[in-house]
Amino acid sequence: MPISLSRFACGFALAAMLALPVFSQVATPQAQPAPGEQKADQAPAAPGKQDALLVYRQGRDLETAGKTADAQAKYNEAVRICDLELAADPKRIEAFVVKAWSLFRLNRHDEVVATGSAALKIQFDARAAEVMGESYYFLGQMDSSLRYLQKYIDAAGEGGDRVSTAYFFMGEAYLRLKKYAHADIAYSTAVAREPSMPRWWFRLGAACEAQAEWQRAYDAYAKSLALSPGFQDAQAGRDRAKAKLTP
Repeated sequence: MPISLSRFACGFALAAMLALPVFSQVATPQAQPAPGEQKADQAPAAPGKQDALLVYRQGRDLETAGKTADAQAKYNEAVRICDLELAADPKRIEAFVVKAWSLFRLNRHDEVVATGSAALKIQFDARAAEVMGESYYFLGQMDSSLRYLQKYIDAAGEGGDRVSTAYFFMGEAYLRLKKYAHADIAYSTAVAREPSMPRWWFRLGAACEAQAEWQRAYDAYAKSLALSPGFQDAQAGRDRAKAKLTP
């Protein structure tokens, strides 16, 4: 499914982005907040009951601190709480969403898809569609990934919390499908919205390199290196692009 940007817009966006100041943050998609969590609006837990969203966020804090085993225990606990909530109210969308996020952090992507699908049978929820799109990517199902990420973008609009990440994963899916022009547009949109992600610039460089657009590849790899000077793959990419540009 093509995304709704022109190649002219892509080139214009890249030229503008390269004029942006350099940021020092080094991050990958895995280091970001989990899908949709910034605006989760789960109702407070009833007195005496555990709050699945709170437990999930505790897991995220532990994961950020490098305490993987403790984080996974929290995610499993959040899943358990959501299952109890769903047993009491099988149409509780918030429980489906928090459960899907928790399963995503546990890399249980088949279960993410099943949970999201169950939620969407009750009503459409953009957060469920987005996490399904990412999980389909990790399951190697690129067409399904693109379809659900596009559903998220269409529903959330350009102001959606995960729109930049959705575009990045669309770029990843298109790159794996060898649809390099589409990948180029998706990555360019992602870095235009969130320019401090070195891996995203690196992947844009890869898409440009695949199209033999050597100057743009060089510039994207250079931006990645400016953000993460020790990024060896970006260094190698910049060297390849430079060799192609040198008479």
